[in-house]
Amino acid sequence: MMNYYDILRELYVPEFGSIWKAPNCIWTSGFAHNGAEKGLHPSIVEKVLKDEITVRLVPGTSKNYRTGRCVYVVKMGDDERISHFLIDLSMPYHIDELKKLDRGWNGVDDLNEEQKSRFNLQIMACRGTR
Repeated sequence: MMNYYDILRELYVPEFGSIWKAPNCIWTSGFAHNGAEKGLHPSIVEKVLKDEITVRLVPGTSKNYRTGRCVYVVKMGDDERISHFLIDLSMPYHIDELKKLDRGWNGVDDLNEEQKSRFNLQIMACRGTR
């Protein structure tokens, strides 16, 4: 029998700008292919796709090894740790699988409204349209 938490979790749809801890092993885009399989990276939901069962997930890293229009740089958490999200390495990911991951990174579950706006602008600059 499901408890209320399980029912809410089933109904929940991750939103644009929500942040998740993603293990290296999920990435099919080439991201973190040299990392430990269970190593974790922050990731952001770029969008919920029209099928409503898939999100586009953007990987993040603390390493500053790439710059340009397809890298969203943001300070997150009380210590304002910088994360770099690699938009061009995003990939589709099933919502049910995403909900199995831990939510949040460095004490932050979602980008704030200003960060979401800047993230959206960075996506448009990288992809050309939203």
